[in-house]
Amino acid sequence: MRINTTEQITSIEKQSQATKASKRAADGFHNLLSQEIELQSKSATEAILPPGTRSIAFDPRLNADQQEVDKPAVDPKKVADELEGILDQWEKYSTQISTQGSPDLKGAFGTLQELAHNLATLKQTAPSLQSDFPELDNVRNELEVMTVTEQFKLNRGDYLV
Repeated sequence: MRINTTEQITSIEKQSQATKASKRAADGFHNLLSQEIELQSKSATEAILPPGTRSIAFDPRLNADQQEVDKPAVDPKKVADELEGILDQWEKYSTQISTQGSPDLKGAFGTLQELAHNLATLKQTAPSLQSDFPELDNVRNELEVMTVTEQFKLNRGDYLV
């Protein structure tokens, strides 16, 4: 397509100038917003720190003795003992379910709730179990899956007489 008239040329120039102006306006807003955020974060940091500690916070050499200490490693013996207690609860659950005549479903449900709570507590107290001791983490995961499955089966009514 050929542009023959100056009117078409001027209209195209106006359109390109309008798009450039809108891009500049958007960039200007973005720059202004980022400057305001930086100012607020600087003032918030200065407001939190007492006057004497500002230099310590920004100079790592002055803060060398207050470096973060690594998290204590997970004690595998403690985790194994907790898993053994959970397995004992599983034995209790199996005897409650397998009694001849009338199984203790209310007691079994309470035992399953205790199992779920103990497994959740173990998961929270030993979050690095997967990286430190993957075998123990696999046992914990399997017990958690078994607990959820049994809760589902009990709620569904699989053990009703």
